[in-house]
Amino acid sequence: MAALSTPETLEYGAVGAPTSSTEIKLVDVPEMGYLHTNKRPQGEIWLRGPSVARGYYANEEETDKAFTCDRWFKTGDIGQWEPSGTLIIIDRIKNLVKTLNGEYIALEKV
Repeated sequence: MAALSTPETLEYGAVGAPTSSTEIKLVDVPEMGYLHTNKRPQGEIWLRGPSVARGYYANEEETDKAFTCDRWFKTGDIGQWEPSGTLIIIDRIKNLVKTLNGEYIALEKV
């Protein structure tokens, strides 16, 4: 059961507890040392559920890269489960993002 988000349960740096309509799992990224077997489970955040987009608009190639055949969305974010049941983002698989103008920017500079 997901933890309720109340002022008493808010944590600095946490993205919060999962909503009841969204499945979340952490998938191992062994080349970066992020494993579900670590002291605090870590891995790439994958999401699935009715509130998750079905794909990228008019971009089947990127949709195929970002979504598995069973509809898991591979976020590219590295997450860690906290003992409280909240999830924190601790890293990115790729630290470059593409702006609307087509320019790539390292997230560390933002």
